[in-house]
Amino acid sequence: MTAQSRWLRRSLALSLSPLVLASSVQAKPVLEEIVVTAQKRAESLSDVPVSVTAVTGDKITKAGISNLADLSEYTPNFKLVPGGLIPNVYMRGVGSGSNQGFELSVGIFADGIHLGRPHQTRAAFLDIERVEVLRGPQSILFGKNAIAGALSIVSAKPGEELEAMVSGLTGVPSGRDNDIKEFSAMVSTPITDNFGVRIAGRMRQEDGYLYNEGVKRLEPEVDEKALRLTFGYHPLDWMDAYLKLEKSEREQNGRTFEFTHASALTGCSGEDIVLNRVKNTDAEEYAEIDTYNYTLNVDMNFEPGTLSLTSGWSGFESVDLFDADSSSFDTVPLLGAEDYDQFSQEIRFASATGNFADYIVGAFYQTNKLQFDESAPLNVRNGALQDSGLCPINTLENVKADLERDFSIDSDAWSAFAQVTLNWLPTLRTTLGVRHVVEEKTGFRDFNVYQSGTKNDADPATAAILNALLINKHTLSSERDVAVTLPSVNIQWDATDDIMLYAGFTRGAKSGSYDARNNNDGMGPNGGGTNFEFEDEMADAVEIGSKMRLADGAAELNVAIYRVEYEDMQVSVFDGVAGFTVTNAGSALTQGIELDGRWLLTEKFMLSGSLAYLDFEWLDYVDGPCYEGAPNEDPDAGTCDLTGRENQHTPEWTASLSGTYTQPLFNALVLELGVDVSYKGEHFTSGDLDPRGIQDAVNKINARIGLSSEEETWSVALVGKNLTDETTIGIGSPSALDAGGYRATIEPTKTIYLEGRWRY
Repeated sequence: MTAQSRWLRRSLALSLSPLVLASSVQAKPVLEEIVVTAQKRAESLSDVPVSVTAVTGDKITKAGISNLADLSEYTPNFKLVPGGLIPNVYMRGVGSGSNQGFELSVGIFADGIHLGRPHQTRAAFLDIERVEVLRGPQSILFGKNAIAGALSIVSAKPGEELEAMVSGLTGVPSGRDNDIKEFSAMVSTPITDNFGVRIAGRMRQEDGYLYNEGVKRLEPEVDEKALRLTFGYHPLDWMDAYLKLEKSEREQNGRTFEFTHASALTGCSGEDIVLNRVKNTDAEEYAEIDTYNYTLNVDMNFEPGTLSLTSGWSGFESVDLFDADSSSFDTVPLLGAEDYDQFSQEIRFASATGNFADYIVGAFYQTNKLQFDESAPLNVRNGALQDSGLCPINTLENVKADLERDFSIDSDAWSAFAQVTLNWLPTLRTTLGVRHVVEEKTGFRDFNVYQSGTKNDADPATAAILNALLINKHTLSSERDVAVTLPSVNIQWDATDDIMLYAGFTRGAKSGSYDARNNNDGMGPNGGGTNFEFEDEMADAVEIGSKMRLADGAAELNVAIYRVEYEDMQVSVFDGVAGFTVTNAGSALTQGIELDGRWLLTEKFMLSGSLAYLDFEWLDYVDGPCYEGAPNEDPDAGTCDLTGRENQHTPEWTASLSGTYTQPLFNALVLELGVDVSYKGEHFTSGDLDPRGIQDAVNKINARIGLSSEEETWSVALVGKNLTDETTIGIGSPSALDAGGYRATIEPTKTIYLEGRWRY
């Protein structure tokens, strides 16, 4: 390993410590510099001209951040909603809905490999070095589908010394909480002077926090296992290579939907419709997913610069049973299976820095295949169409049928990119970038409607009733070949040694594709045939900001003001029956301001926090979805004009504040106290803006009290999450095939656990 490489790795490790004490000659404490790779180079966070939040592995461990959903509590303007059919990810109010045909609007990258499918967000954090959250389009260096932002997850790598860690935690009973148990371990050791290995594993169990009266159990019960083996090889002074082999399994029994408003059927059954963490599904829902990620990273350091090769094989297999009506009636249990495989290769050259022109150039290729199959026995009662007010009529069976879906996507994408920074003066520089992407994609959807219990086509009477419910037999296929060029420009000015100002423009894009979840091939604004193929989404973003070091280096403040205009936004909205409709929804504007910072008040006390204001507006969305009784509905088209309205998951204000206090004790012991408070403003949780799905403004409090040795070779801690036991909803939705009802997914409730850790 070269001296430069060793220095870089030591710098990265040191810079990510949550607290840095003052040196013996300093009168005041000074923050240590945070080093990130947000621009594909190791550089100070204060030099990165975009809105970035870096969360260290130490913070992830101590705060109990076990996945991306937990991370969103600490990151302004970022939200991952795990409930529903598939996870939904939003950045600055922009995201993708529940549809297997979508790529994510927020690009997620694990050690440089793009994880673009919603199910890939379910993986638990394992032996993480840091997570970098970049807001706004990141098209040049991260690619086409990072239109709303990007998350870069960096796993820990083998080092030059022997390391080992064992940790465990167990829940502390305190009412109907989500009792958890977790065990994780890591060993990293050099084998020779130029070869090392690191192995890490994790097992986690959760008992659930909703009680299902229908099947008499707590839900969702989760069992996770993950294992990673990483080899580090440094055959030459100028070459570093890392091979990561990772697999994980996740089993979940139960979902998080519960009824909040009575429907034609639940009003007759008398089942629970109060937002009280009680549900009544008759099906024993489950979701199982096995994922794999094999990554090879090679860096070759030459005098002119560094040549990097990133190769990745990733994918998953999943199977799940979802009670789509979320009630005690056997209306439409969906049994789905999804299989995804991906290969990608990037080659990138980054010039040495310090010249007039510093540049990065590269090329990227990715191929992937998705197969999604789904079946459901359908039992339609009269209450699916309207509430007659009479239970014997509402609950009377109307029609039975069996539904089968066969959906697939094959995709190939090529791109070339370049970014150059022109250093006009030591304090003034301009960065220009461009990425050209060519993408080929084919889509296929075959949907069959059979007589119940047979493989025979539905009879005319059954077909007629189902057609009224937007369900019909059909086969659709198509091909698309698209090319797009994405430019960017950024100007940075070091106003003083402690203040950097920047302004930039970026064009972003997200791939068009094919709709997996519509149940018909009809024409018109909501027709499954018209909307089988949807087009690329485009965005033009302007951002100005500043990175500041204050209080003689004891504090820092980062500010970003942004304005992003989207065209042909892709939305997937529940059709109120049993399917989803995908459309390109005209244009939208998202704008706001983000602040985050740290302040080392004393050598013992650190404050960090963030504040974000978000203003989202549909500029043109004439054929939007409607909720029952919406005042702006077009009765002929069955759509609502949402122009001028907001989107789901767009709270005006979000904020977080964290405080950490450390106090040395007797016998070389250290006491650590930490409190995290997060705030999220009122917002809609469904795309049709149904007021029944409004989540009120809420504060959540997490806390930690820990005792450790001075060298941190061991520690014990008591941790509490959502200590005030707030009940919040993630996704709101009208009930499926059940007139008038409403349901919502419930987010995790209070959890208290005891944690122990030993490190060598």
